[in-house]
This record gives sequence, structure tokens and C-alpha cells, in this order.
Amino acid sequence: MAVGEAAGAPSAGNASAFMLQYGRFEAAHRQQLEALDLPRRLWRPLFEKLAQEVFDIGDWAALSEADDAAGIGRNRLCLTAEKLDASATVFLVDHAWTTSADQAAGDLDSTPGLLDRIEQLTGMHAPCGGSAAGPASDPLAAAVDANVFVVMSQAGVDEARARELLVGCQGDPVEAIMAASDGAQGGDAAAGGMQTSLQTQILQQLDAGSGDEPTRWATRSYECVQYALGDGGALDGIDIRVPLRPGVGSSDVKCAFSPQHLTISVANAVVVDGELHAPIDVDSSTWAVEDGALCVSLVKRDPKPWPVAITGEQHVDPRAHKRHVQRVVRELWRYLQGYGYMAQGADHTLVKHTNWYMQDEVGLAVAHSDSPNVRCLPFLYLDSAGRMTPFSILWPVAPIHRGDTLVRDYCPRWLADPAQRKGYLLAILQGPAQFALDAWEKLAAEWERTAQAAAPATSAGAPAPRRTVRSLYVAGAGAEAKRAIEGAGYVLAGTADGADVVFADSPHAGKLCSQHSLAAAFFSAGSAAMILQRIAGAQRWLARGFHMQTQITEFVGAAMMAGASVWLLAGDQGVALPPVLTSSWAAAVRHADVGYTAAVECPPGAIVGGRLTVVERLVLLTPDSRVYLWAGGARIVQHAVKMSNERPLLCQALGPATELAEAEFAGQAANATEAGGFAQFAQAADQVAVAVTRLLLSVEDGDGLSFGLLAFRFVLGGEGEAAPLLVGARSVPVAEQLALDPSLVPSVAAALAGEPDGARWRLAGPA
Repeated sequence: MAVGEAAGAPSAGNASAFMLQYGRFEAAHRQQLEALDLPRRLWRPLFEKLAQEVFDIGDWAALSEADDAAGIGRNRLCLTAEKLDASATVFLVDHAWTTSADQAAGDLDSTPGLLDRIEQLTGMHAPCGGSAAGPASDPLAAAVDANVFVVMSQAGVDEARARELLVGCQGDPVEAIMAASDGAQGGDAAAGGMQTSLQTQILQQLDAGSGDEPTRWATRSYECVQYALGDGGALDGIDIRVPLRPGVGSSDVKCAFSPQHLTISVANAVVVDGELHAPIDVDSSTWAVEDGALCVSLVKRDPKPWPVAITGEQHVDPRAHKRHVQRVVRELWRYLQGYGYMAQGADHTLVKHTNWYMQDEVGLAVAHSDSPNVRCLPFLYLDSAGRMTPFSILWPVAPIHRGDTLVRDYCPRWLADPAQRKGYLLAILQGPAQFALDAWEKLAAEWERTAQAAAPATSAGAPAPRRTVRSLYVAGAGAEAKRAIEGAGYVLAGTADGADVVFADSPHAGKLCSQHSLAAAFFSAGSAAMILQRIAGAQRWLARGFHMQTQITEFVGAAMMAGASVWLLAGDQGVALPPVLTSSWAAAVRHADVGYTAAVECPPGAIVGGRLTVVERLVLLTPDSRVYLWAGGARIVQHAVKMSNERPLLCQALGPATELAEAEFAGQAANATEAGGFAQFAQAADQVAVAVTRLLLSVEDGDGLSFGLLAFRFVLGGEGEAAPLLVGARSVPVAEQLALDPSLVPSVAAALAGEPDGARWRLAGPA
């Protein structure tokens, strides 16, 4: 933590330059400052500290050892000054690490010293292959007590084994269940302490003189391989291989060796600086960057086997190390905070991405309270050179007196409901989870009652009413759409007032308009999940979905009991957020901070060959409550899923979807759809889409003038099952209608006129 004084007022000669710089700062950051609700009187002091990187909170407060479980850090930040009034000043807090959900594990594995740094910050001290001790014993014991019966029921083990697994996995029931499975298959158990360390094995072999000399080992920072340079068989060569992060090249590497000393630094971070086990031939030794790694090739003077490369190095079992990194990543969601930023995608559209960061010792020392005396939020600073640097800014919101602990509210500001706050905090502070299990049990019972009472609206069997439809107004229609409309015998109107049918994303009173109330209800993914569960309840064809602002606690309880399921996270349709796939309920909860409003359960069998395939079936809902199915085939998209040991990575943002032909998907999913193939899957999906639409109509009727296009989204229901599983629904905007197929608009107009084209629309029969 850097400590300094804020700059004083600028001299008269520099006043104009200072005000110009501040004016640029305010213009560039105004929207961000207002969103943070930072008092305006603190804007200029913030600029002064940012411009000179003044970290002066040490003049006001000091770290002391924590004596409570109300925070995530091992220390607390206590005021040492006499008093600090609300909005008196603002402080900078540095970030120890910034990453993304996809890169966290790779960063910890390939960034020199990062894993040690994070473990020191959080208190997660655990030897690779050994037990992973949490930062405090009491919260861990409480988590074990709360989750022991979950592990017993899901893993099929007795209570003693369930407790052992939970202790080894820091109270996380999902990781404990996975560890139980690994142990049953002969892998290392959660604690992993039963295996003899690789270091011990090497020394035993050398002492015994067995002739079976070890040739390969690893440390946290590098791997070593001994080999014979010639045909004699003597181990006279040794390679030290250091993994490099993407984008790191030869210019970022410095490597120097003397006869018995090696120094390696990567991107100004020291990886190795120590004595070699024995002398080397410096002139014959080389280094190079290849295949994403730095390879240092050393030639020994004496071709005897080395037990270590660098004196004092600690060896790790690579498999145990990978598992340890994954456990650290899973635990990190207690400490990470996120912020979003806009970036241009491959199709030149702006997409919101998320960075996750961990604060330094100061930020982690600010504990939680429902009555906070400070606020601490991320701030992206754009300096005069155009560089963007993330900080956190902290300022008092209530008077603080000498000896008081600085506390903030860990919950986001929009989360006010006490029951939901309790569920959210469980992802950060841990502790007994029975209240979440009880909340889920109550909601599940409600869903069962809803399913039993659900009754779809009946469908009229009378012929479709005839309407006069000659002119269409289509918002944003281009030349291609105009040709399709006029080719079908319609007139493209210049305004909505002169049209018989209006295709627009805003209502037009008195007009036949594409603004059906049901379509409008599905504006956000979060509302879709909640609406479908509210009207259909527990159905075998409906994935469990939760609104991540109003059903957090229920979601936590369901996820704890869900075993190996993964969760598909989505945001409102109005926000271009990439979908996120995670097996961590804590990660899912924390994504609510950055705009993700829905969590939908995704069975493992839905991911085939490292791909998550989503099948969309299109439904037209007319003003007279007729339901038409699009006969032009399904729209099928795929997302690539990063896998590890045949399971999706703990948490990952899914890339842009790619279109897929029906035949290609049927081939890929042949095993999952073997009973009837894709045709049966599509037919079942159509039946579900119609049933859901009629259920929706049973609770909300149209107004007689509005129509809408709904897209129902399905995944494979599970391994060996051809049944579709409904994971969401959405309204289809006009711009997307035109992009999908310009002839879709006149075909909808024909259906509204009572003359549907049978090759394009198939009327769903009476219920």
C-alpha cells in the first residue's frame, strides 16, 4: 500500500492547465461518477489523487487482525484519525489482480507468483495435494454442518466420509461430491494427502540407487525434464519449461545463467533466481520461446541425475496442482468483484464484457455491515495518454470515529429484500445454508401445485377471420424487405398511420401491431424464466429457471441439491451480455452484480462434443389467439464450450453462436436422439411450444389488435433422451425478423389476413 499526500492547490501559473486537465477528466468520467453516486464535492479530490496515484488511506486508518467473521479478509481496517465525517474525502484502493471468468485458472497457473499472492491475500494456504484450509475454521465448520446431508445423499457416502470430503473442499458441496466420485474411481480424494509427494518419491529412488532415475517433475512455476543428449544414456541435459500467458513473447523474457546460477524473469516478474543443483556448461546452454512457453535448455558438466533443478524448489504433483488451482478458482468467487465494459464483437456489434478483480489488502479488509459507514466501488480511470486503469474508490457515508472498523455493504444497492440479501451473502461470507434449502423446498412445492393446476386455454376450431390487409409499415425495412413485401402483393407504407398492419417494436394505438402483450412480457431473459415457472410450475419439459434478483436464495438452495448440473446465465435482452455457463452457484450469484438476471439449469447431457446446442421454434400468436408454428424449419445455433476432464470449465462466457443445419445437428446428437432422431425432437419441441403458448393465453388474453412472434428455446433433455428441454422464451424484434428472412414479414401479414401460406405456417390444432 502506497502512502502519500494529495497534491495541494496548483500555482497561479499552472491553474489554467490544471483546470483544463480537470475539465477533460470530468467530461470523460461524468457518467461513471454519477452512476457511482459519488458526491460532486469529491470529484476534484479524486482527480488529484488519480493523476498522481496517491494512496493515502494509511494516513487515516490501519490494518488490524480480524476477530469476527463479518468479512472476507484476514484483517480489518480501523480508523486511526480522530474522526472522519461523511463525504469528507475519497481514497484510492488498488487492485491486486484483474481477470475474466475464462482466464482466471490460466492466470493462476501461468503468471509467476500470482497463485502465492492470491493465497496470501485470501488466507487460502494449502499445499498441492493436501487439504485446502479455509481462512477461518468456524465458517468452515458451519458450512460442513449445513451441507453434510447434501453430500451424503448425492454422493452415496456415510456421514464421516461426507464430513471429510467437505473439510477437504472448504465446505463446498459440489466439489465434495465431485471428489467423492474421483475417489471411487481411484483418483486422489478431496484432501489428497494420502499420496506420497513426488519430492519424497524422487529422493527415495535416488537413495536406493534403483537405477530408475526420475526424469520429469514440476513446481508451481515451471516443469523440468532430464534427458540424454547423446546415445550413452546418461542424463546430461535438463530443460526448464515456464508457461507463458497469451501475448507474452521473447521481448518480455530475460534469462541469464552462470555456471551454477539461473535467473528468469517474465514481464518484469521474477520466476527463478537461485542456485542450480550442480554446475552447467554455460556456452552450450540456450533458451527460446516456443509453443506458448519459455524453454531453458541446460547442459550439465557432470551427467548425474538431479533431484532438483533449483536448490530449495518445492515439487508438486501436476494433477494435484491443477485440482488445487480449480479449488482456488471456485473459492475466489467470495473475493472477486466485477465491472462491465463495452467491446466490439466479430460482427462489429457492441457487446458488454465483464472483468473480475480482487482488491489489495486494504480493500479486502473492509468488512460487511447492513449499516455501512463507507462505500467502495470500482472506477475505470482514463488518463491523459488514453490508458484505462481500474481502481476502487472508497469514501465515508457516515461519521467514523477513532477505533471504528470501516464497513461496507457487500450486497448490491438494488438488493433490499432481507431474505434475498441473506442468500446473496451466503456466496461471500459462507455459513449455514439450511435457510436456502428451506426456501427452495417451499418454492419447489409451489411449482408442483402450479403444475397440477395449470390448464391451457382452448383453441377455437372456427376458420380464421378474414381481414383486409393491403399496406404494411415495417420499421427499418430496407431494399430487400421492400422487394419481398411488394413481391407478395402488399404496399410498403411510409408511416404507421397509413398502414393496415404495423411491424414495429413500439405500440401504435388502434393499429394491428406486432406488440402482443405476451411477447412484450418476454422482453428480458429473467422475466421469461420467472413467467414460465409461474404459469407452468414443475414440468418434465421445462428447465428450472430462477430470477437472479428476486429468487437468489431459492436458487442457492436448488443449486446445492443439483449435484453436477451447470447453469446458463443470461441478461436482459436489451443488454448485449454474452451467455455464461457455470457449475458454481456462488459464481452465478455474483454475476447478478453485473447484469445477469436469469439462471437456467442445463443438464450435462445437453453439451455434446464440447458444444451447447440451442434449438429455436418460432410461434406466431394472432389477435384472435390462434397459434401458428413456423414450418420453415428450426433455427439451430451452437456455442463452443471449454471442457476439462469431460466437464465444462467452472465458469466461462460463451462465444458468439454459430448457425447449424438440422442434418448436421442430428448427426452430432445421434446418440441423444436415437429414438426417432431429430424429427421426433422437433415434433416434441413444437408440442411444448404450443402448450406453453396456450398456458400463457390462459392467464393473459390479447387485446384483439396485437400479434407477436415468440421464439422458444430448447436443449437436449439429457444423455440418451430425445426429449427437448425448454430453457427460455423471447420475443423476436422486427429487425431480427427481417434479418432471419425478409419474406417472413409478408407471410405473417397473410396469416393475419386469414390466408396463411401452408408452406410457411402450420396452424396448431384445437386443444
